Amino acid sequence: MPSRDRERTRRRLLDAAFVEFAAYGIAGARMERIARIARCSAGLAYTYYGGKDELFDAVQSEVVSAVAVEFDARDLPGYAARLYDLQHRHPEFARLATWQRLERRGCVSRVAEVEAIRAAQESGVVSSRFSAEQVLQLVLAIASMWSNAAGGCDHGERRRTVEDAVRRLVEP
Repeated sequence: MPSRDRERTRRRLLDAAFVEFAAYGIAGARMERIARIARCSAGLAYTYYGGKDELFDAVQSEVVSAVAVEFDARDLPGYAARLYDLQHRHPEFARLATWQRLERRGCVSRVAEVEAIRAAQESGVVSSRFSAEQVLQLVLAIASMWSNAAGGCDHGERRRTVEDAVRRLVEP
């Protein structure tokens, strides 16, 4: 099989897995369904990725690099607003993150962001009412609080609310 066909098959598997995992999570996803959507055999899907866990990791890795949102510890309200915008445009990213939290209890490494927040706290730009780890978790929670909500509210209003809530959280 030519290399190009292998890459095309790998791409179809990743695209199908993205849709499947966003809809069903790891536990509910089925390799047979992913393979059918990708127009290949389940055996080939297992050959490429080994199993659901490895395929989920590949999808997560691809999503993380594709949706990088500029992080600035000195502008956490802006960061939260950018995250909110991304999740508003692509709710499937928020669903994948939710499945990650629900089904993979391990911590996602955010050492660089925590250290940047800690430095901003030490310089007096960000409040020290909460630890740097807590600040990051609160900012992420505020940014994603409407990710699974039904429409009905103005996007601009929600974005301003996210920004204002984070501003009030971190102001010294």
